[in-house]
Amino acid sequence: MPHHYDEHDHGKLVRWQTDLQATPIDPEGFPAMALFLVKPQATGAHEIFRRYRTEFEKRDASFAHLVVFGMHGISATVRGLLNQAGLPEDDLPVLMLAPSVDPCAVTAVRLPSGESIEGADDPNGGGTCDYLAAWQDVLDRISITKSGRPLRLMGVQGQKLEGVDLRELAGAALQAAAAA
Repeated sequence: MPHHYDEHDHGKLVRWQTDLQATPIDPEGFPAMALFLVKPQATGAHEIFRRYRTEFEKRDASFAHLVVFGMHGISATVRGLLNQAGLPEDDLPVLMLAPSVDPCAVTAVRLPSGESIEGADDPNGGGTCDYLAAWQDVLDRISITKSGRPLRLMGVQGQKLEGVDLRELAGAALQAAAAA
């Protein structure tokens, strides 16, 4: 029996694919695409998503540029997107992002799995982190990258995903779900 979060995330996946098809990502427009896959208890990751959403909305990015799944439960959609990206469920929560000019240059950044946005990113414990978390580094880069300019992700601490195209991920996940 499907859970309400399965239906919610599936509907959002359909909307994301529809938006990607209706209004293709313009390389001359907003510089980034971001996909958040989270879990309900990772409220720190939820807060990180809200920070990204604030920046994206401030810059008039479309829904196609930023989407989150899994806030209400680890849905079949979350599992399908992880599978299409070649990532294990243990990687949750994760941010997948790419420059709009090259949506195949996807980097996966692990997010804190607990209630704090610092938690898992702080190797020293207790908020004494002496380096910039990868998610914050990327958000800072997005905030200073002007529309029409390429987002630079070189040096971001994350996993490069081969064979993943953020423009095509929604459709691939929907096709895989339909075939199952």
